[in-house]
Amino acid sequence: MAPNDTPRWLVYSGLAAVVVLWGLNSVVMKAAFAHWDPLGFTALRFLAMAPLAIGLAKVCGESLRIDPRDLPAFLVVAACGFGAYQYFYVIGLSHTTAFASSLLSTLAPIFTLLLGVAMGAERSRSGRWIGAAIALLGVAVFEGAFAGQAIIRLGDALTLVAAAIFSGYNIIAARLLSRYTPTALVAITLALGAAMIVPGGLWGAIHQDFTRITATDWLLMAFSIVFPIIIGYQLWSWGIAKLGPGPTSLFNFAVPVVAGFAGVLFLHMPLKPYEIAGAAICLGGLAASQYLTRFSLTTLWTRMLLSER
Repeated sequence: MAPNDTPRWLVYSGLAAVVVLWGLNSVVMKAAFAHWDPLGFTALRFLAMAPLAIGLAKVCGESLRIDPRDLPAFLVVAACGFGAYQYFYVIGLSHTTAFASSLLSTLAPIFTLLLGVAMGAERSRSGRWIGAAIALLGVAVFEGAFAGQAIIRLGDALTLVAAAIFSGYNIIAARLLSRYTPTALVAITLALGAAMIVPGGLWGAIHQDFTRITATDWLLMAFSIVFPIIIGYQLWSWGIAKLGPGPTSLFNFAVPVVAGFAGVLFLHMPLKPYEIAGAAICLGGLAASQYLTRFSLTTLWTRMLLSER
């Protein structure tokens, strides 16, 4: 089967796996920060991840040579996917809940659609915006915006900035994936991103009290190294290559649903009725955005009129 003939259900399954891994990772990292310094944790994590990603690319026979003309784009992708993004995401997570962090990160698809349309990388389809609006409504309900429970914290604001930054990864990575494989892209950008992250995180690593670190804390770091990044980013980049940045980014809407339920199971977070309702609306919007992507508002209106005759 040719690469372009990959069954859509297989791509969706891969992206669903990313949703689960990223949702669990917010809970894992929040639990790890009980003993780990957030920036020190991130620095050590990326020192381990970069060699793993490069080793995986070599085992797969991938070339890691960069066309000099692509270097600026790789630097932007590295900053948006890892370097700058991780600073805002990690510090934001340390100042808010795992659920709120995942929830606000789901605004990345909105930023991706806006940036994609502005840069000409995405067509402004009415159907896609309708699905995104439904999913965003679900996020708002899930957060408690209509139940008087919504509270904006410093961590929330930093996470919003992280979501805006990550949209750049989705858009620019899509252009590079026409010439580089997902495995090569992740290995190169992860190495560049580590070079941006480690210097700022070394202070936290040097002052980390390792006497507080337990075997469970090391296992949490191991999960955070292997599953959301080494595996998750590979699948995410593959999804971008197959579906495009806009449709792929919409899967972000389901991440807080996983984080919410994982928080209940592992962090004993209470789950309220409006959160369950918001999760259902969010998932419905995600499904609608995928189905309505092929339609414009005019097409949908015409089909409705024809169905009434």
